[in-house]
Amino acid sequence: MHIRLARQDDGEAIAQLHAQSWRSAYRGLFNDAFLDNEVVANRQQVWRQRFASPKPNQQVLVAEESQYIVGFICAYGNEHPRWGTYIDNLHVAQAHKGIGIGRRLMAAIARWSHQHYPDVGLYLQVLEANLPARRFYEKLGAMNQESSVWEPPGGGSVVDLRYVWSRPEVLYTVPPDVE
Repeated sequence: MHIRLARQDDGEAIAQLHAQSWRSAYRGLFNDAFLDNEVVANRQQVWRQRFASPKPNQQVLVAEESQYIVGFICAYGNEHPRWGTYIDNLHVAQAHKGIGIGRRLMAAIARWSHQHYPDVGLYLQVLEANLPARRFYEKLGAMNQESSVWEPPGGGSVVDLRYVWSRPEVLYTVPPDVE
């Protein structure tokens, strides 16, 4: 398994993995009709746009094994004046969870952020009900700073938590067994 910069032609594989991850993690939190019928097209549209017109501070990395994308991370450097670099997405294929891919993607994006946007933290939004993800981020040293209500695609509302790392360097030396 290796991590590399995503290319535009990775968009479809990323969208499919993103949709699968949402179906698995957000069943019962998101509208079932959206997850069953619309999530793939929604994620395809998002990723087409991100690759067609990337923001100057966008970084997308993929974890690849045997030429298949098994995980990805998308971040926006120094996106927020208080919290720093925003990790918008981190997803690992269900069959590849628990072997350190998420941890390695987080470390890689932390290094990128620190190199290009020194002296800023990292943050992400995680659903309050997504306990496995929350435990993962907490093991990586994140702290919950605030909550808000988010209206996901497909309707409804969910409680979203802002998890923060004030120093991205803490992710460089995370033990490999945390995921």
